[in-house]
Amino acid sequence: MLKKVIFVAGIGAGFVLGSRAGRESYEKIKVQAQKLWNDPKVQHKVSEGTEWAKEKAPQVQEKVTGKAREVLHKNDGGSSTTSSGTSASGTASHAPSDPDSTGTTTGMIP
Repeated sequence: MLKKVIFVAGIGAGFVLGSRAGRESYEKIKVQAQKLWNDPKVQHKVSEGTEWAKEKAPQVQEKVTGKAREVLHKNDGGSSTTSSGTSASGTASHAPSDPDSTGTTTGMIP
């Protein structure tokens, strides 16, 4: 069903862009698209799809997060920190980013 909708939208866009009739053809297609979008059957399917996505989102997020951690752990040997200063396990890193950890700036002119 989704492939058909995308195909029809592509045909419509191609017609509008390639049409010599111009604005009138665009307006006709726009009205038809609005009628289709406002159709109760279409809106029912949109609602079903939205609910399905909301239901599946936490599961997808868990899988993506898990895979990202696996890749990070595999590529960094599991001991590197992220740009936010946390390790791959989510704990804060206490290693100083500057070799001079006294808080003074070295080699700079005041």
